[in-house]
Amino acid sequence: MRVFLLITTLLWGGVAIAQTAQVVEASGVNMRSGKAENYRIVKVLPPNSEVKVLEADQDYTKVKTSEGETGWVLSKLLIIQKAVEEKTGQNKAELEAAHKELVASRVEVASLHRELERVNRAEPGSAPKPFSFILLAALGAFAVGVATGILILKAYYQKRLHGLRI
Repeated sequence: MRVFLLITTLLWGGVAIAQTAQVVEASGVNMRSGKAENYRIVKVLPPNSEVKVLEADQDYTKVKTSEGETGWVLSKLLIIQKAVEEKTGQNKAELEAAHKELVASRVEVASLHRELERVNRAEPGSAPKPFSFILLAALGAFAVGVATGILILKAYYQKRLHGLRI
């Protein structure tokens, strides 16, 4: 659910903030009645003209001109202005917070590294390491289990064969 919300925010968040866009410097950009090239051309937008963003799709953006006409323009032919300007401050704040968190993490890692070196220098092999102790205990338990299994099987077959030896 969180991933869905994150993706939705990333895809639609910029459009909610972006109120205006500027047409790129081209000879003329076609504003169409629908989201594809087979729709009729409503208007040809002059270069550097400003339009209001109403809705955005993956390839096309629905815009409204200053004259009140609405239509769809190829998204790559628009420069959305306010999204960049308004999100810059927010991105800087997030970057600063992430940088502070990174510095704190580095300090913590350095502290843990120093503590680990101190422990390794203090006891250079005098006591068994926790992993080797666990490994020895597991091998001991395995050996006891095998011996017990052999004895149980021996008793079972002696009872079943009424004491006969094979």
